[in-house]
Amino acid sequence: MAELGSEMEKIGTVIARSLAYLCLKNADANQGTLLQKAQFLSGLGLPFADAAGMLGSTTASLNELARQAKNAKGNKGGKEAKATVKAKGKQRR
Repeated sequence: MAELGSEMEKIGTVIARSLAYLCLKNADANQGTLLQKAQFLSGLGLPFADAAGMLGSTTASLNELARQAKNAKGNKGGKEAKATVKAKGKQRR
């Protein structure tokens, strides 16, 4: 009986991954970046590692892309930004 449950679980996993792949191919996310595709598949409930495998990438690569995207959005507090703020403050005086 335990073998039957395990077999059904494997079948369910294959079906879920196949449906997630078909959803990706038929969605607007198909035109996005690799990271956007992985996030779309992850939103469907697929683990990030499985999404990476479906997209021909690795989990580490997708994590690095996510880190770079996060840093690009929040990169406004660096030395250059602080120097600009200081310069603007001196001009106003």
